[in-house]
Amino acid sequence: MQVTFPKLGLEFFVNSTAFSIGSFEVKWYGIIIATGLLLAVLYAMKRSPFYGIDPDKLLDAVIVGVICAVVGARLYYVIFTWDYFKDDPIRIITDFHQGGLAIYGGIIGGLLGGGIVAKVKKINVLACLDLAALGFLIGQGMGRWGNFTNQEAFGTPTDLPWGMLSENTGGVAVHPCFLYESLWCLLGFVLLHFFSKKLQSYKGQIFFMYLVWYGFERMLVEGLRTDSLYVPFSIFGYTPRVSQVLSALLVVAGVALLIIFRNRKDRFGAMIIDGKMVSTKVKDEVKEEILALKDKGVKATLAVVIVGDNPASRVYVNNKKKACEYTGIESLEFALPEATTQAELLKLVEELNNREDVNGILVQLPLPKQIDEKAVIEAIDPRKDVDAFHKSNVGRIMIGDYDFLPCTPAGVMELLKAYDIDVDGKECVVIGRSNIVGKPMAMLLLHANGTVTVTHSRTLNLKKVTSRADILVAAIGKAKFVTADMVKQGAVVIDVGMNRDKDGKLCGDVDFDKVSQKASAITPVPGGVGPMTIAVLMKNTLKAVKLQNKC
Repeated sequence: MQVTFPKLGLEFFVNSTAFSIGSFEVKWYGIIIATGLLLAVLYAMKRSPFYGIDPDKLLDAVIVGVICAVVGARLYYVIFTWDYFKDDPIRIITDFHQGGLAIYGGIIGGLLGGGIVAKVKKINVLACLDLAALGFLIGQGMGRWGNFTNQEAFGTPTDLPWGMLSENTGGVAVHPCFLYESLWCLLGFVLLHFFSKKLQSYKGQIFFMYLVWYGFERMLVEGLRTDSLYVPFSIFGYTPRVSQVLSALLVVAGVALLIIFRNRKDRFGAMIIDGKMVSTKVKDEVKEEILALKDKGVKATLAVVIVGDNPASRVYVNNKKKACEYTGIESLEFALPEATTQAELLKLVEELNNREDVNGILVQLPLPKQIDEKAVIEAIDPRKDVDAFHKSNVGRIMIGDYDFLPCTPAGVMELLKAYDIDVDGKECVVIGRSNIVGKPMAMLLLHANGTVTVTHSRTLNLKKVTSRADILVAAIGKAKFVTADMVKQGAVVIDVGMNRDKDGKLCGDVDFDKVSQKASAITPVPGGVGPMTIAVLMKNTLKAVKLQNKC
């Protein structure tokens, strides 16, 4: 179909069908809407930590919301065009790809479906609505171009320079309503996006502004439309369009809500630092390098030694084996009985030290009481010490000239880097002075130019010390030890702990629910620091391979 904008001298040939699969036609309408939806979802996932929303939970709400939006949009359209469908209801499904999705039905369905999931998943509904509003503007800004490819939803005749002409417009230039709506929505997205980043005062504010912005535009544009759905009654002899009535209600509701909540100030809650996402990125980088080494004939192997049947140790070892499989590192497991002597374990370590096909050695802690952990750690070849526990590696960390870093502290630094949290000049407080986490954590923060304080069980007035921290790292091993009154407003809180609360539920060293309302960013448990520990282990193993093979 030929489409022209005569006064602009523009001419297009539009085919509503993008391609065919057998007898099934794939329409541009569907492709454009799907693209807008994808961009909206990606944006919402990217911004979700800012609103304190777990991306995984948000995705659940999005999936249900999208399904409900499609159903709602179709039902809304069918209800108001029932004469077309009543004699052959199967058309409701078979004609779906031709168009016939009413935007208000989609919005209502999406909000209801997504809102129910948000409530069940205990996500802040108003924060979800803010993200939904921004996502709607992206989707609507893109999706309206589907009306252009279908040559539908245009307006009344016009003499304006941008009047559009096609065989569907009756031989006259008409208002390109799709263009008005697309530009309005995209402009609204840009404005509300920047408002949300700099000026937003409370959760829900963006959604209320969206109601006014979008409702106002729809009141104007629907007055130009020739194919709108009409309400089944008249007001003083005039039959208003359904969308105009709804638009007016949206504007009134939005303005009223903005006035009611004009003095409200919310804490948005902490940005959730997603360790699972960052760890996957780190492992993917390791995987790529391991694959490149294999092409050069270099193989990577990690030997893992576990003594006894400690359930927690078994879980950790299994997770490390899975990570090895994912990254392409060969994993060798040596499972020894609980009664293993120190001499037997040291002999195995020596054998692994001497094996050229083993690049990294990890002895899972804790060890049975008859074995001296320190002696075992010192027996591991420093060049294969991928846990970075050997005293020579610890010393090199102290002076900043190291090959390997302890996995958990290094994982914390990776998280800070991934979320652009600058340590330089910040007041950093570490709760805990263990050799595995507390002390090396302090050194890494110091190397990043942080001003570091290490606290412990003998620290006087601990609350006073932690309350001045810009970055607070909790590694004390006590469930929900860090409470909201110990945290500075807007601090970054890193929870290294892994504990069980009184109900047996997994939790960290930080009272997450309360501290997250005060912090600017926080790691959850699980899903925060934990996944990073194993990811850095893979990174250390890769480093060992490269050092040993001089590549």
